[in-house]
Amino acid sequence: MPSPCDAIAVVVVDDDVSFRLGLAENLRDDGHRVAVHGDPRDVPGAALATARVVVTDHQMGEVDGLTFADAVHAAHARTAIVLATAYWNVEIEAAVAARPWIELCRKPLDYDEIHALLHRLAERAGA
Repeated sequence: MPSPCDAIAVVVVDDDVSFRLGLAENLRDDGHRVAVHGDPRDVPGAALATARVVVTDHQMGEVDGLTFADAVHAAHARTAIVLATAYWNVEIEAAVAARPWIELCRKPLDYDEIHALLHRLAERAGA
């Protein structure tokens, strides 16, 4: 696991409790400020306004990750978005390819890779 680093404000949104809490714990251990939510409709605007990176699941209850990512991007264009999915297919790849502000990652996530990706995204976004 990487050593602690400069904190990045991250919002994790996933309906899978064990995934979101596990990811949040690892990110906090790395020194990041993390807010967690199980439903994208429950994420406060203030959390998104201060987030440098949002990590969200593709398939979540009534709101899918692409719809949520589009809404986040429309309101906070500088916020980087990571879409995580266990259901990788060409339709998802095509949808993400049309949205250059989204990074697509396959579950299960490698925490070292996510840590490095967060830093690249935050740097690119000017964090």
